Amino acid sequence: MVHEDWEWLGDLIGRMAMLNPKREALVDLDSGIPYTYRDLNERANRLANYLAEQLGIEKGDRIAFLSRNRVEMFDAFFACGKLGAIFVPYNIRLTPGELAKLMENEEPKILFYEDFFDPLVQELRESLPRLKHYAVLAETSVDGNLAYTEIMNYPNTKPRRCQGLKLEDIYLLVHTGGTTGLPKGAMISHRAVLYNQLNNILDWELDSDKTFHLLLPLFHTGGWNLLTLGMLAIGGRVLINRSFDPGLALRVVAEYKPNYVFGAATIFRMIADQAEFDITDWSSVEWVMSGAASTPVQLMEKFWDKGIKMCLGYGLTEGGPTNLCAPVKFMNFEQLKLKHASVGKPFYFTVAKIVNEEGDEVGAGEAGELIFSGPQIFSGYWRNEQETKKTLKNGWVYTGDMAQKDEDGFYYIVGRKKNMFISGGENVFPPEIETILYEIPEVHECCVIGVPDSKWGEVGKAIIAPKPGMSISKEQVVNFLKTKLAPYKVPRYVAFVPEVPKNSVGKIVAQEAVRLYGQPRDEGLLP
Repeated sequence: MVHEDWEWLGDLIGRMAMLNPKREALVDLDSGIPYTYRDLNERANRLANYLAEQLGIEKGDRIAFLSRNRVEMFDAFFACGKLGAIFVPYNIRLTPGELAKLMENEEPKILFYEDFFDPLVQELRESLPRLKHYAVLAETSVDGNLAYTEIMNYPNTKPRRCQGLKLEDIYLLVHTGGTTGLPKGAMISHRAVLYNQLNNILDWELDSDKTFHLLLPLFHTGGWNLLTLGMLAIGGRVLINRSFDPGLALRVVAEYKPNYVFGAATIFRMIADQAEFDITDWSSVEWVMSGAASTPVQLMEKFWDKGIKMCLGYGLTEGGPTNLCAPVKFMNFEQLKLKHASVGKPFYFTVAKIVNEEGDEVGAGEAGELIFSGPQIFSGYWRNEQETKKTLKNGWVYTGDMAQKDEDGFYYIVGRKKNMFISGGENVFPPEIETILYEIPEVHECCVIGVPDSKWGEVGKAIIAPKPGMSISKEQVVNFLKTKLAPYKVPRYVAFVPEVPKNSVGKIVAQEAVRLYGQPRDEGLLP
């Protein structure tokens, strides 16, 4: 019989500091500072004790972060584990209005923010009168807010561990795209965090002598649950830097000799476009895996030609994201190339099915909706039961993506049931943009679609039918959207048309808009 209270649950870093305190765990490439497991544990204890003793933070309270990838985010993640609090990293690309709405719903007790975002926070705090505590990641106070260095001088570094913490308690709130406007807060439990780590360790055979360079932002589930936490759980080394830099990524490969590289197609395209790509020694890298968006075979060939095992994976916040990956350890180059379009097979603890509209599993070669179950899945959306019921049904996560499986058990993504596209690894939902487009007085009808882009994979294109007798320019449309949306959601192209494609009952048909206007260009621009 398993006892419900796990002594070490939530204290991964304390466990590793006990086992291997002097082992290098994290290297901040921006500052050049390395941190051992003992260092990270002491920092997390200091922060946890400060939050509990000075601010009264308790189990279940939300701790918010607005920052690029920094060691302080690891302090907060591990401190939340020790307190039983919920770590909430916000997407730094969202507008103040979007962030304010999220925080009103999630009610964090304190917001930690990088001084880089001080202007954004100053605008944000006017909308959040109930948020009393702010801490800036700086050596000195900014506008009277607590300086993080003051917390790191807090004298109490005694070990802290949340008593009575259970597997189903929520550890992370990670935001994923919303079809009706605002991103949804996916609740990631301690159970899901644990089994995502185990999926990483078992399928990728991670061990303590390996190094991983984090290329994804820590406000994404992939930043935490794809390699980062698995590497730290096994005693490995993680390299971080503030923001993705393709030149730096190549220098890291040459100097630090990482063993695994995970990212989105956009990231690898930018790396491969660097002049240094061809002369960089990649011999330490066991594999390169691309996820988050479709990856053209032409890009994969650039890595294959250098003897690098590049393959694909698939996952979503709600599903893990350790859902599918190519079994790269067991595949030679001939097999990789033969299955290059596949997103692989299920991770160890992931259960995957492809079902038809009736919910029945389809056979090999048949297309249907991809769904997942297993201990690595999420627990629902924060304070959003309606959306939870749409996605989480009888223990299965319905992805909205259409897939098929071949006779060898390899999965392939063949389309999207949901009306969305992916730009630079970010999910973009057209209804959100369309809702705002309709705020423009000159817009009669509109439809937003994704079109191919060599850098970002896909970008938005707005199909607009102006009201009779009225005209509007692309510049007006784009400038208006920029005041309402994060930059990656603003369409790159605009087509002005007499009528947006509709079916016989008057419903706008996005598929027909793609057929007619799916080229990456502006069309029908009015003077």
